[in-house]
Amino acid sequence: MPTNFRMRIAALLACAVALAGNAMAQRTDAGTTVSNTFTLNYEVSGTAQPQIDNTASPTVFTVDRLVDLTITTLDATQNVAPNSTGNTIRYRLTNLGNDNQAYDLSVSTAGSTYTPGSVTITYFIDEDSSGTLNGSESLQTYTSGNPTIDIAPDAEVVVIVSSSVPAGTADGESATLTLVADTLFPVTSVDVTCTPSTCTAGDPVVGDSDGNDLVNAAESVLADGAGVTDSANAGDYSASGVLNVLAPTLAASKTVVVFDTDPGSDAACSALTSAAVGDQYSVPGACVQYVISVANTGNGTASNLSISDRLPGEVRFLKAELDTSSSTGFDDYSGTAGTGPVLTAPSAAEDCDGSSNCLVSLSDAILSPSENGQIRIWALVR
Repeated sequence: MPTNFRMRIAALLACAVALAGNAMAQRTDAGTTVSNTFTLNYEVSGTAQPQIDNTASPTVFTVDRLVDLTITTLDATQNVAPNSTGNTIRYRLTNLGNDNQAYDLSVSTAGSTYTPGSVTITYFIDEDSSGTLNGSESLQTYTSGNPTIDIAPDAEVVVIVSSSVPAGTADGESATLTLVADTLFPVTSVDVTCTPSTCTAGDPVVGDSDGNDLVNAAESVLADGAGVTDSANAGDYSASGVLNVLAPTLAASKTVVVFDTDPGSDAACSALTSAAVGDQYSVPGACVQYVISVANTGNGTASNLSISDRLPGEVRFLKAELDTSSSTGFDDYSGTAGTGPVLTAPSAAEDCDGSSNCLVSLSDAILSPSENGQIRIWALVR
């Protein structure tokens, strides 16, 4: 087959697919009366005879109500911290039917290992399909038991489920939030046959079960698919999102080692980085080093971390440093390079009184999972 012919065939097929997609999106409104007539002309021995047609009694049927919806989870998995609030999962609810619909929204937490608190639902009509609130879009608060505003065919609604995580929730726990939408009759239907006696606003839409009546009122046909917890053709749909708790697990300790029984001077003690040769007794004048260690064995990051240590009156403070021998120590909490972590200590050697001086502190620090931060303090025994 010639190449240019194959290209023309491919272009025609692509055009046909596009037209088919557009045709599916242009659904006829529920309640529309579809009327059709025909004409029959004929001759007898070359002489035209009166036309036969059904103009006086056209073929008529009423377009029924297609009830179809879907929900997709925009935030399938979110990481959250213990004792946190305002944790959100977004869902996109789309009306795939041919009538305005309202929806009863609810949230199930079945399958969760912790119980989310303060569960609330808000929503907005997503006019630009961005998934975020923009321009003329307005955020609405949903009250349980009350339907949402009328949703037009093909309209998209972003539903936001917010919740809190109780304090003390353990690392690795999770909450599964399943949003369920049940289809209700709208306040204003596009169906001209819809009357308060046949489709009362806020009532659940029930599928017709007694066979199709071609004319008169539009009948409801449930054509929704099956979500995560619901069955197909039931007028509802469900989708889930998961909140995973990432919590730090901190273990802290403070140790002391005698570097040298008689270093000879403040400078000599401050210069020691390992135990010197000697008896290493903690007699007056001995050089000691305190080490404060903090290890994070959890999956969450410990942020805004601070440490305070006031040395006892029996020692003379010399210096304090963060251990920079490893890349897994304390990091900057503020996010601004060069500003943290901040270690504060006396600017010069001083005798400690155990109550008002010789304070060593760390601030503006974070400790990521699997990291171990250390503060080293040099002192002389008085």
